[in-house]
Amino acid sequence: MGEWTDWSDWLREGYFVSYLVEGIRYYEHIVQRDLGHWEYAWPETISAESESGPFIPEALEITRGFDARTNTNRIWQTIFGIKGQSLIYIELPTDLHRHGIPKDPKPSSANRFTSHFEEYMTPFYEPTFLTEHFMVRPWTQQIAFDAYNPDAIDDTDLRLNILIAKCATERIGTVEGGVLIPSAPRWTETLDKLYRRVIPHRPLTIQPVRAPAEAPAGQ
Repeated sequence: MGEWTDWSDWLREGYFVSYLVEGIRYYEHIVQRDLGHWEYAWPETISAESESGPFIPEALEITRGFDARTNTNRIWQTIFGIKGQSLIYIELPTDLHRHGIPKDPKPSSANRFTSHFEEYMTPFYEPTFLTEHFMVRPWTQQIAFDAYNPDAIDDTDLRLNILIAKCATERIGTVEGGVLIPSAPRWTETLDKLYRRVIPHRPLTIQPVRAPAEAPAGQ
């Protein structure tokens, strides 16, 4: 994964993207992109070997979704850097923990070192795409952050350096069960070529990839 200065990893104007939600794949075309920057100061001191959060930053919310009248949507691509010794955990959407593994999905008193980000992975001044998340209303409109301080001293200055590619898109159409539904007749051919990958596009992961703790019998 590259650092924030590697522009090839950022979404940009002219790109086609798609994302899968509840069995429907949405295809969209990025028509505008603006880079946003915002720093989040952790709202409390995190005592030694203690938890803090979850906190949902009120300002960090994608406030517009798909507008059927104009056939436009909003997608935010976010990454963040960390300043401080604490571990950072993500819930996106705010009630769904991310980045664990099936047999150890969430931090516990037995193991805090699962599903977490640390400063070495994504330094404050050099955020990396290890922390990449996509925000789209109504599914992932806000992020909840939790923290755990594993050290023997308090963490008094935990901060997150958040960079956002705020993208405006035009919806090309959707595909459900192999049925292609263009948003307008003029997009029929484009949607078909996107679906068949004649026209390249970037698939985005909006919702987490989840699995049960135990494999089904016979597998």
